Amino acid sequence: MHIYIGGAYNGKRKYVKQYYQSYRQYVFEGEIPESSAFTTQDVVIVGRFEQLVQQLIHLTEDEVVEQLMEKLGQLDKVATLVCVCTDMGRGIVPLDKEQRFLRDTCGRLYQAMFAYSHQVTRIWYGIPQVIKET
Repeated sequence: MHIYIGGAYNGKRKYVKQYYQSYRQYVFEGEIPESSAFTTQDVVIVGRFEQLVQQLIHLTEDEVVEQLMEKLGQLDKVATLVCVCTDMGRGIVPLDKEQRFLRDTCGRLYQAMFAYSHQVTRIWYGIPQVIKET
C-alpha cells in the first residue's frame, strides 16, 4: 500500500493520477471496493476516508479501524493499492462530538495505515515528500 497525504486541495489526486498514468487505474471515493474485482495489474486508488468513517459512526474507533484495515489489507493483496488521505487534524479540536469522533478515528485509522504501508508520501501543493519507504 502506498499512501499520499496532505491538506485539502493540495494536489494529491492530480499527483497520483499523473504518477500512475501508464497503469490501469480505478478510483473510489468514500468506498473500498471488493478485492475480487481486481488483478495485480490494476492500480486501485481509494480516497475520502472521512466519508468511510462517517458511514461507520455507530461503531467504536477501534472497530472502525479494524474493519477498514481488514478491507484495505485484502485489496492490497490483489492489486496495487494507493490511498489518498486528507490531513484533518493539525491540532484543532472540534467542539461538536461527531466531528471530534471523525477527526480522532481518522487519526487512528491513518496511524494503522501508515504502519502497514510500504510507502507514505506527503503532498504539499503538488510537491511530493517521501516520509516513509521500506
